[in-house]
Amino acid sequence: MRDEKRTHDNLLCLDGGGVKGLVIIQLLIAIEKASGVATKDLFDWVAGTSTGGILALAILHSKSMVYMRGVYFRMKDEVFRGSRPYESGPLEEFLKREFGEHTKMTDIKKPKVMLTGTLSDRQPAELHLFRNYEAPECAREPRCSQNINLKPPTQPSEQLVWRAARSSGAAPTYFRPSGRYLDGGLLANNPTLDAMTEIHEYNQDMIRKGQGSKVKKLSIVVSLGTGRSPQVPVTCVDVFRPSNPWELAKTVFGAKELGKMVVDCCTDPDGRAVDRARAWCEMVGIQYFRLNPQLGTDIMLDEVSDTVLVNALWETEVYIHEHREQFQKLVQLLLSP
Repeated sequence: MRDEKRTHDNLLCLDGGGVKGLVIIQLLIAIEKASGVATKDLFDWVAGTSTGGILALAILHSKSMVYMRGVYFRMKDEVFRGSRPYESGPLEEFLKREFGEHTKMTDIKKPKVMLTGTLSDRQPAELHLFRNYEAPECAREPRCSQNINLKPPTQPSEQLVWRAARSSGAAPTYFRPSGRYLDGGLLANNPTLDAMTEIHEYNQDMIRKGQGSKVKKLSIVVSLGTGRSPQVPVTCVDVFRPSNPWELAKTVFGAKELGKMVVDCCTDPDGRAVDRARAWCEMVGIQYFRLNPQLGTDIMLDEVSDTVLVNALWETEVYIHEHREQFQKLVQLLLSP
């Protein structure tokens, strides 16, 4: 196996974004085509949020990206029917069909995969990682004093794959929560920094257990987005106590815009999230690649129009062509021993 010959580790991170996961698929097809190697054999770690989590599991289960592109075009028409929030049944049946109804996370060991989810049965909510390996024992202090009885998360060896994917992709207002889990995108729509933190904690745990010889240095981080929406000007948000009906209308509108702004800021996979990941990688000598094409229109997570989605794939192909030198450099590094 190619990964056994490597002297370093490679990490692949996949953003959330609903049906826009097609953009990630197109980027992965380009990487596989240029390298001649399946994504599964290029990376030692794969992290994904929501739709990125589904694709991380697809990589783990050796599904080709060309196949997944067709799956996504079929899936959107099955899952996004009626009005929001959508029925969970079609999504769950799709996940069971693709990954098996009884498949456990630890059934396939390589590459190591982590999916983000949001534990919403506590305040403040916490990020949870669905793993196909045992969680590292952390040396850090617990976040809060444990005076309440909270049910522990399911162990990886007992965690059903389809349920992990469903939990990572439980986007509020689009789908009902999956038990106590909400969409991982609420806390880590771009999972890069959380994945790098997890790898560091995993390696430190290995060293503490006397298995430092098995630790490999993280050398390459590849972060794939679901396309950047165009930036648009908005009216300054102003929320205040109204003194007349006209001001009440303005306050209601302002509160709505403020709510949207807060959600957008929390789930933004670009901007400072990318800046921090790039800076961290540069500080510790890791090669960092962020690939995320600019889209001409703002595409919703539940877009079903073939025309809109095919146009996004075309914009992705144009992006790949314009950044072909960056892709070539990336592939050369990924293929190096």
